[in-house]
Amino acid sequence: MDRVAIKNLEVFAYHGVMPEENIVGQKFIISVDMYVDNTKAVRDDEINKAVNYAEVSEFIKSYVENHTYKLIETLAERLAEHILLTFDRVYNLVIEIAKPWAPVHMPLDTVSVKIERGWHIAHLSIGSNMGDKEAHLDKAVAAIDDCLGIQLMRVSDYIVTSPVGYTNQDDFLNAAVTIRTLLSPHKLLDTIHGIEADDGRVRDIHWGPRTIDIDIILYDDLIMGDEELIIPHKEAAKRMFVLKPLAQIAPYAIHPVYNKTVQQLYEEMIEADNLKEYEPLDTGFFAIDMLDVNEDTRIAYFGVEGTYSQQAMEDFFGEGGYVSYALPKFTDVMEAVSSGEADYGVIPIENSSTGGVTDIYDHMHEYDIYIVGSQIVKIEHALLGLPGSSIEDIKTVYSHNQGIRQCGSFFEAHPHITPVPVSDSTAAGAKKVLSDNDYTQGAIAAKRAAKLYGLQIIKEAVNDLTNNRTRFVIISGKKQYVSNSGRISLSFEVKHESGALYKMLSHFANYGINLEKIESRPIRLRNWEYRFFVDIAGNLGMQSVKSALAAVNEVADGMKILGNY
Repeated sequence: MDRVAIKNLEVFAYHGVMPEENIVGQKFIISVDMYVDNTKAVRDDEINKAVNYAEVSEFIKSYVENHTYKLIETLAERLAEHILLTFDRVYNLVIEIAKPWAPVHMPLDTVSVKIERGWHIAHLSIGSNMGDKEAHLDKAVAAIDDCLGIQLMRVSDYIVTSPVGYTNQDDFLNAAVTIRTLLSPHKLLDTIHGIEADDGRVRDIHWGPRTIDIDIILYDDLIMGDEELIIPHKEAAKRMFVLKPLAQIAPYAIHPVYNKTVQQLYEEMIEADNLKEYEPLDTGFFAIDMLDVNEDTRIAYFGVEGTYSQQAMEDFFGEGGYVSYALPKFTDVMEAVSSGEADYGVIPIENSSTGGVTDIYDHMHEYDIYIVGSQIVKIEHALLGLPGSSIEDIKTVYSHNQGIRQCGSFFEAHPHITPVPVSDSTAAGAKKVLSDNDYTQGAIAAKRAAKLYGLQIIKEAVNDLTNNRTRFVIISGKKQYVSNSGRISLSFEVKHESGALYKMLSHFANYGINLEKIESRPIRLRNWEYRFFVDIAGNLGMQSVKSALAAVNEVADGMKILGNY
């Protein structure tokens, strides 16, 4: 920091306790040392980027001449304050006011007062959990900025946090504010108490609801404490609602007690919270030795006869010994299982080349259904048509949208063919070709659909990837799982704030659980909000899994265990 000095500036003025001093006047000698950052002024050699000592001298002369105080202590205080407020490049100053003609009637050169004043950096925490919380925070920030002797530097994002201590109250909206102030700690405290009172703050319940709450967290590197004020705030290093927003705007501010940055304290808080021991979650699921399947068991599968879902059902349950039937929509299968009409359902959930079947993910969270098994089926799409038709005859091809997406290269190579999606399944396209009896129509479906509907296989292996696979899930209306199951699927939402997803997922690592897959989907009718779908390795009978799920359940919104299989 550079020092700009003004030495022994003489000003004739009218300050003093004696009445005649205010009438006759006398000489005052003023010296000021100003501590400034002259980096830009020196670099560019420009006076308008420096503290102009001529302007400061004129300002001092004018102020001292045009104000009258009894005490030179008061004059020094007010003059220092106004210099700092007027010349924003001055960070600190030492001002000495000498009064050589002071009426003391003793031999002396002069009497003087010397004070040191300057800007202080303070960090505040603000919060509200009553009424229009955002409006209360906006009002508090504006009020802080309007205070004489305070300059607003930075404001964090507003974050939603859970109440601490007295928990029977609404969530809080919290933020952090960094200011530059001329006020002492106690004057700053009085000022923020005034702002709280103006916004209707009452203190009926310790840690209770409040329109606005403002706390001094840090003030320079000061460590102090008395009956009214403790700095740093004694709870600051223990409160996520303080550290998280403060780390956003002042990550490298030092906590003088712990000698650590705010960012370090914030990261330690996250780690400590993640390592907290959680009581195992009561999931409501029960273990069984095997799925109960007999000749009365009803199994619904998606699509029409001949679809890949039917193949998945037969691969998983066998080709007989139960009652099976097809339903045209994913939601029809889910509804049948949820209502008890069907004991099990079979639906596709993801493909190795095109990813998740989006409708399934959207609806799995909504129905009372649970995954109890899975079956992977090799997908070998073929172009089917009426007997005697050729690829040159085909102008329109019907298939499920997933099937069309998996055969993109085929359609690029045959631009005369237009793909048309059908809502039911790939086999539904084959059924339509037979029904319409049109030689210009074809279907992309399994070869078994050709045999079932009496169609000709015009071209085999039309899918892009030879290793194309689809995973189907077996769903049940019961919260059950086979005891040797090794995969758990769940869905959840997280608060829209930084670190929320990281914090949630870190619980799996802390309990030694492998994360196998994560996928996000936009939540219907809620713009820019997302639901996450996660697969983890584990069994619901394991204590570590149940403890991890308890930790996740505490952080996440709307967690649902979709199944263990």
